[in-house]
Amino acid sequence: MNRTAQRVFEHQRIWRVTPEALSDACLLLFAAISRDHPKVDHVIGIANGGVAPARILAGRLRVKPRSVHARHNADDGLYRQATGRVTVDFDAFCRDLGLSRRKLDGTILVVDDICGSGATLHKLRNLLTPVLAPDARVITATLCLNTGAQTCPDYSVWTVSDWVSFPWEKRPDQPTTDIPLPKRATSHA
Repeated sequence: MNRTAQRVFEHQRIWRVTPEALSDACLLLFAAISRDHPKVDHVIGIANGGVAPARILAGRLRVKPRSVHARHNADDGLYRQATGRVTVDFDAFCRDLGLSRRKLDGTILVVDDICGSGATLHKLRNLLTPVLAPDARVITATLCLNTGAQTCPDYSVWTVSDWVSFPWEKRPDQPTTDIPLPKRATSHA
């Protein structure tokens, strides 16, 4: 990806994902993913934001959750555009999984909290390619999808055009609006 898509921020509100909304969203993602993929062999959460939903999904899918550290934002300030440079601690991830001796096989679910521009999912998918077995398939899921994203996840729950605050983040100093409880997960595949 040569240029980074610009995330859309309408500055109408700061959405707050409540623990109840998180739980409901993960249940909807689980149902959609299970419908399309009878067996998921690996769940990888993109740290920091994808770790909590990855753990929930991995528990429902009965697999061990893993995580990989990636960063796309210069800092955690509100309404920050992505830098265009995604850093991934992929060597540590490969060491933890022993990927120098084997390859990932089966269906691999990569989870993040939000797909802002799509650059993080794009970068991680490219980094995973050399460590995948020939039969492996990577699918992606996010809680939120920003309307400015250039690359969509395979599954998402909310489409947003403003900043989103998640339960594992420090609550913003500005007023927030609880995001509506989700009704369905969307497949973009």
